[in-house]
Amino acid sequence: MRTKGIPFYEFKEGVYEIDEFDCASIFVIVGEKRALVLDTGTGIGDLRWVIENRITHKPYDVVITHNHGDHIGGAGFFDSVWIHEADADWSKLPVSPSLAFRRSYAELIAKREGKNYQYDLYRDIVEWPKEPEIKIMSDGQSFDLGGRNVTVYHCPGHTAGQCTVIDDKSRILFIADACNQNLLLDTEIGDTALDTARIAEKSLLRISGMKNLYDEIYNSHHDFRGFGSPLGKEVLPNAIKCLRTICDGTAEYIEVEDALSAGHEMKRAAVYDNVQISCMGGNF
Repeated sequence: MRTKGIPFYEFKEGVYEIDEFDCASIFVIVGEKRALVLDTGTGIGDLRWVIENRITHKPYDVVITHNHGDHIGGAGFFDSVWIHEADADWSKLPVSPSLAFRRSYAELIAKREGKNYQYDLYRDIVEWPKEPEIKIMSDGQSFDLGGRNVTVYHCPGHTAGQCTVIDDKSRILFIADACNQNLLLDTEIGDTALDTARIAEKSLLRISGMKNLYDEIYNSHHDFRGFGSPLGKEVLPNAIKCLRTICDGTAEYIEVEDALSAGHEMKRAAVYDNVQISCMGGNF
């Protein structure tokens, strides 16, 4: 039996963060009538059981912020998922959410963190029972949960279809992987890595311009912010400033170890204060 002991925490009224053993954060937002699940993690343990038996009995939608394996890895355990059109064709992914990938990713994170987690790599990470129905969501789409609305905003940079969401009741911006202290950009979005940086800067400037709609920001990995705690208020403006220096040619670069590399490879990253920005599959 797959583990049901996945840690979670209600850090605001009706807002839960589920810690998928440091691989990813999954959020559940519960309204008066419905709920919304934000991402499905790598697919370790029985996430669906935790949501339906420990958090809420209400009907819910599953929204995928972007199509990386640590966010869609558990999608096949749900009936349907919403995702932006630009990230909807998973057959074109450079790394598919295969069973082999999901196990290797979980193993990499466990080794990187130096922890022993309460799950078994082979019992708790298993094949999907089915392919989920893919539903296409658009920029500005809202989900009425009853007493709270969650609105989706397209924010390309990390992926072409990366989305963020704002919950109007808690006034939280769930920024997913569009911004954090170790921002990774997808070089396939633009013609060049510099084009991708320009796209990401424009995206984050737009989200920053909505600051009248939110008070706190939560990203989808709590390694830089703490479980149940918001991202530092300086991170988003610093990421925008770092992107600006990349675009105008004044960026400071350092060599850093690729945290997602099993072989401890090094790569080039632009730095500004407490933010570093690098590319997936290339350099600036």
